[in-house]
Order: sequence, then structure tokens, then C-alpha cells
Amino acid sequence: MNYKHAYHAGNFADVVKHILLVQLLNQLSQKDKPFYVLDAYGGRGLYSLSSEEARKTGESRGGIQALMKADTEKAPAAIKDYVEGIKQARFTYDKKVYPGSPWWIAHHVEKNPDGGVRGEAFEAKATEYDALNYQLHKLPIGIHHRNSFEGIAAVIPPKEKRGLVLLDPPYEQEHKDFTRLINLLVASYNKWPQGTYALWFPIKNIEAVELFYKKLKRTDMRRQLVCELNIYPNDIAVGLNGTGMLIINPPWQFDNHAREILRFLQPIFKVADAPDLTPDSATNVRWLVGE
Repeated sequence: MNYKHAYHAGNFADVVKHILLVQLLNQLSQKDKPFYVLDAYGGRGLYSLSSEEARKTGESRGGIQALMKADTEKAPAAIKDYVEGIKQARFTYDKKVYPGSPWWIAHHVEKNPDGGVRGEAFEAKATEYDALNYQLHKLPIGIHHRNSFEGIAAVIPPKEKRGLVLLDPPYEQEHKDFTRLINLLVASYNKWPQGTYALWFPIKNIEAVELFYKKLKRTDMRRQLVCELNIYPNDIAVGLNGTGMLIINPPWQFDNHAREILRFLQPIFKVADAPDLTPDSATNVRWLVGE
């Protein structure tokens, strides 16, 4: 895989990640109390699906383009909210735009002006930070040229006491990255155990993922939920077999909502020439620790 996100913007993994983010934000907003949201790996905020990178891979065809063609009348609420968000972003910017996680956070803040939601995004790479700052500077989200490993520790616990930290790193060295991210999660959890943490991860090397799960179980972090959606079986070597999200301290009944979301999306993202995967075999929402 090429880890420059412009190549993968709007693919099935991006769509799943952002819909689960929308679900988390919606549930956090159900309580009439302020909360804080941090995107620790902001990227550039907006991506063009007509760019050379996006056209080279064509990954958005099996992701956002497939979803926008699907019948979502009976979809879970978070998927409907997501589709409406895509339409708004395309009306505001360009019909080929795909919004990244910082935009979804800012969009949620805009929709809830009296909800006491404060959003921030970090981006360590200078070129990506410049793009993020330029594209979203008018939106209600703080943007910082900052590394997540240093930055998260500096901003938690937030003054709001409630909140979410989203981590969506590039995974350039999978085994090493998993270990470093567990250490980051543990350090953050120890400093702010009440916070909700959502970590996106790729499913392409099942041995690395299983080792990741084993290491997570040995930590003191309670209430660990894993959400997986696969478009290829684990024993087939492709660029990306599936997408995963680890949530520490998910909101009440988030697991049930996640199951509904993934089961609805699975047939939409099903690959025509891949071995047949049913919703039961392709989707998996389970507790690693707690419940």
C-alpha cells in the first residue's frame, strides 16, 4: 500500500471509519454536557477524488461512490447523516471532494452550535498541515502543527472532562506501529481514563492484527471494543483485506449501532470477484475486554 492518504481517500475503509465517527459524535451529543474531540492525525481535511492519486488507484469506486449509488432509505441514522454530510461538502466545495476526519468533526460542531462541542486536529507533516489549515481555517475546529505522541499528552484531560480522541495513523511499519500505538493509548488512558479513544487500523496482515489484540488484552484498559469489516478473506494477499476500529470506552449501546452499520454496508462494499463473504463472516463487532 502507498500510505499517502490521497491515494485512498473515499475508499471503503475511509467510509466505514467516518460513519463510525459520526455515530460516536452523535451519541456523545445525546447528553446535555460539553465534550472535546481531538483528531490526532488530521491529514489535509479535504481530498479531491479527481486528483492524480485518487484516479490512479480508483479506490473510491468501491467506497464512497458505491455508497452514494446505494439505496439508503432504510439505513441506520449515522449512515443517513453521513450521506447528508457528503452532499453538503460537495455543495460547498466541489462535487468530487471527499472530506477527511477533521471536516466531519467541524461539521458536527456546526450542526450543534449550542452543544458545547470543542474540536481540534493535529497534523505533524508540514505540507499536510498547510493544506489542512488552508482548507478548514474558517470552520469551527482548532488546527495545530503538532505530533500526536507529544500533543495528546498536553491536551488531556480536557476542561470539558468528556470527549473523544481519534487516531488514524498511516501504519508505515505495521508491527512497530501497533506497538507504539498501544503504548500511546495506555499512556493516554492512564492520564484520562474517562475518555473515549477510537483507533483505526488496517486488516491486511492477520498475524499482526491478532498480535495487536493479544497485547491490548494484557493492558489495564477496560471496555475495549473492536469493529471489523472485511471485503476479502484473511488468507488472500491483497492491499487491504478489511478495516478495523478499536474503541476504548465506547458510549452505551455503541456496539449494537456498529453492528447495524457494518451489516448494512457489507453488501454495498462487497467485491464482485472476491470469494463470497456473508454479513456474518465479513463483519465482526466484539469486546476484547469488558462489555
